Amino acid sequence: MTGIDSRIRSALLVAVAVALVGLGGAAGWEAARAQTHTHMHMHSDEPAEKGGWYVGLAPDARPAAIERQFRGFETTMAEVAYRYTEMYFGGVDGNWDYAAHMASTLREALNAGLERRPQYRKNADTILLKGALPQVVEAIKAKDVALFKQRIETLRAACTSCHTAEAHPFIKIGVPTVRRNPVVTN
Repeated sequence: MTGIDSRIRSALLVAVAVALVGLGGAAGWEAARAQTHTHMHMHSDEPAEKGGWYVGLAPDARPAAIERQFRGFETTMAEVAYRYTEMYFGGVDGNWDYAAHMASTLREALNAGLERRPQYRKNADTILLKGALPQVVEAIKAKDVALFKQRIETLRAACTSCHTAEAHPFIKIGVPTVRRNPVVTN
């Protein structure tokens, strides 16, 4: 092979590599853009309704419609699961401020759900809010990974116990294995 052939081959390899990096960057940009995209169901020639679906309802129909949007306690549990996972990874990573933030927002989410569904308050207070969760918060404040992992195990078991007490024994909570948020410690 001559020097010209190897230079052409090298140039082609560089061009292909640049194209692949460019495509990867474009795909990443599109993914990021798609995550922040807000989809509106209106066309430019339609007037925007102030208040959307809610204002179109009779005033006496609005409370029931809002209740349907909250969907019982399941939306609370979805947020609690997210906060639990994030708190876990914050703690095992030693990102104690993040773990503390997630513990606080987990408590807030649970309390908001219990405000809407007070029939779950007794077990949630006894088993979680006054039981296992404060122990996890103590471990976070101590910045002790081993203690945190021990207390997370207690919280995990408490969550499963609460589900059982509320006639949902089929909901068993495990230790998180998948990160859902790209938060880092530095």
